[in-house]
Amino acid sequence: MNVIKKPVLLDELSRFPVIDKVIIESLEQALYRLVVEVDQQQYYVLEKANKALTRRSIVAIQELLTPFVIHGMYLSHQSPYDEMIGHEVNDNSNEMFVPIGDYFKNTRNDTVH
Repeated sequence: MNVIKKPVLLDELSRFPVIDKVIIESLEQALYRLVVEVDQQQYYVLEKANKALTRRSIVAIQELLTPFVIHGMYLSHQSPYDEMIGHEVNDNSNEMFVPIGDYFKNTRNDTVH
């Protein structure tokens, strides 16, 4: 099942009071892209017009999201293995979809010393 994703600028995410799902897509060799889901609609996040938001670490993406209310955060990875060994491309997805914690929400210390 293909989901149609709409573009949204990072600066425009604040229009959503709650982000239902954050999906950090693993692309290749420590390159990650951000997708958010709000009210069952997925949006790929842009840094600026026509430039997808990508970072070299999951934590770098999570840091950008600290101001937002997020209900779930996931890592998505789809392997090109079938293509690499010459299998026909088919409609079956080999996507791994793994729930991950939010590094900053779990480690933030608001105590004043």
